[in-house]
Amino acid sequence: MKKLSALLFATLFAAFSFTSCSDDDNDNNNYGITALTVVTSGGGSYAGVISQTDITCTVPMTTQTSELEACTLSVTTTTNTTVTVNGEAIEGETFDLNDPIVLTATNGSKTKEYTLTVVISEDEGDLATGEQMTSDIRNSGIPSDVYDYSVAYFNGKFYAFTSGLTDTIASYKVFTSTNGISWTEVSTPEIIGGFGARPVVYNDQLYIISGIRVLGYDEEGNAPETKVSFGQTSCTLDYLRTWTTSDGSTWNNEAVEYDMTKIAAGSYFDVYLMGSMFPWVGVHPFVYDGNLYFQSGACLLYGTFQNSVLALFEKNEDSYDMVNAVSSYQKAGSSYFVLNDQVFIMGGYNSFISNGMLSTVYASSDGMTTFESVADETAVGAISGATVVTNKAGDTAYLFGGLVANEETGGNEINNNVYKTTDGINWEAIEVNADYVGSYDPSVVVDDNNIAWVFAGLTEFVGTYTPYSLSVDDMNPSFTVWAFALD
Repeated sequence: MKKLSALLFATLFAAFSFTSCSDDDNDNNNYGITALTVVTSGGGSYAGVISQTDITCTVPMTTQTSELEACTLSVTTTTNTTVTVNGEAIEGETFDLNDPIVLTATNGSKTKEYTLTVVISEDEGDLATGEQMTSDIRNSGIPSDVYDYSVAYFNGKFYAFTSGLTDTIASYKVFTSTNGISWTEVSTPEIIGGFGARPVVYNDQLYIISGIRVLGYDEEGNAPETKVSFGQTSCTLDYLRTWTTSDGSTWNNEAVEYDMTKIAAGSYFDVYLMGSMFPWVGVHPFVYDGNLYFQSGACLLYGTFQNSVLALFEKNEDSYDMVNAVSSYQKAGSSYFVLNDQVFIMGGYNSFISNGMLSTVYASSDGMTTFESVADETAVGAISGATVVTNKAGDTAYLFGGLVANEETGGNEINNNVYKTTDGINWEAIEVNADYVGSYDPSVVVDDNNIAWVFAGLTEFVGTYTPYSLSVDDMNPSFTVWAFALD
């Protein structure tokens, strides 16, 4: 009888011990976070995947690190469970999710810690052939009266420089975005930029170079920068309009007055015209071998925007000095790009686009002053107004947009293909989304995720000399935004 009692006691004790252990485990697993959603500063909403005490949230490849700097969290928990980060409630707070954070779930006297990690996807998906990010950039912050704009990528953010005209009032504004879609106006000390101003990143600073103000009075009441001589309109600006910023919020005026003595090459006629054309529209800035260069763009002269006289300039301390004047290889609408530590110039046209576009490719042989022909033609054919960018590795270049010759009709049309090359000479068309439509002189930037974002450009070529005009109605900029994953 005693043995039976002892056996019964042992059995009951074992059962009790097993039940108590199981209850503790269940109690530990039956409270905490049951669902979590991350909302980025750009408005993207993404669900996390919970695996025990690890939560992983995967966001699209197009997500910028700046978009993760101020995220909000939405969590669902078991009954009577609260969630904090560093002892503070998460409601109404934002979090930088570029690095993992720890969330603490508390239920009575029990606590459990979760590690939340946000991962930017490496899955290219539709980006391999191009994905339209928005059909109209003006739907989310960019003004509806914009007729010219360009975009830069700087410190993980996008910056747009716009020119707009409503009736007779002109506006020149700066906007920023963490996702390339939603834009917020940037406060500046005074009006920055102008019609045809173009950005470039150099020495950890964002530059916005050139631009003129000839269409309407600006928002401060300043008259257009024009004069009329013998019935023809020309520009009166006698300096290079330039602003810089190192943080995107503090802007410095670094305008440079034109100095004819800085022009070291070319005939007197060339020098005279360069003096007249210093206020350019649509310059083409680029960085090579640690130096900042730009090719001059079009200038308002004798009633039209003319682009036949071109020169290449280099930034030197507080001036921009001419590297060379008009040459056989510098043409209107040509594309400058850097590939494998070499500078290339591709395509363009002579004086009038009706004279025929060019297919020649030149490469620098001595840094910048001399270029040699490396290809008379390529698979791209004759082209002007294309934008070429390189991937993050610097070993593959991609060509977007531009105007190409149609051999069947004898006319010209916008290029809707995207080409790539590893040597600047042999180009191949890549597969692209059937809905993609190119533009003339698009603004293309490559982000930290090795994605090319295609903004702006003109949907048709208008004008005798250049695609620019004194009439806003004659300019039809593209407002769609496309993204392409690069190799």
